[in-house]
Amino acid sequence: MSPVKDYMDVMQNIEAAVVALWRAHPTMTNYTAMRAYDAAIAHYAALARQHTPKPANLSGLDAALFQAVKGVSDWRLGLVKHADRPEVSPLPPEDMVACLRKLRKSVDLWTERGGRQGYLEYIVKYLP
Repeated sequence: MSPVKDYMDVMQNIEAAVVALWRAHPTMTNYTAMRAYDAAIAHYAALARQHTPKPANLSGLDAALFQAVKGVSDWRLGLVKHADRPEVSPLPPEDMVACLRKLRKSVDLWTERGGRQGYLEYIVKYLP
């Protein structure tokens, strides 16, 4: 499975949640996205192994972004339905983990290339 090819729309949904929070909190940095993605990877990796996920040990903006990422991810996994979002065919938790890992790697790449907000500045160009 290639998350970039197969689930580009899923990753764009998640990144839209990241950008929405960044627009509300312009001082947010890539570190917040990194922490949220790391917590989401741990959460969905546990689900993929059919284990109970441990609570994320986050606070403040990190926790808010994790909840936003989790909300989108749960919707794309078919775990929750939203009146304002279309129904989608659910993807397996393993594929969600692969998508989140790809996003996490992107944070590292764009932090190295663009600094503290390099990832955020990169993804905002591709989102409305």
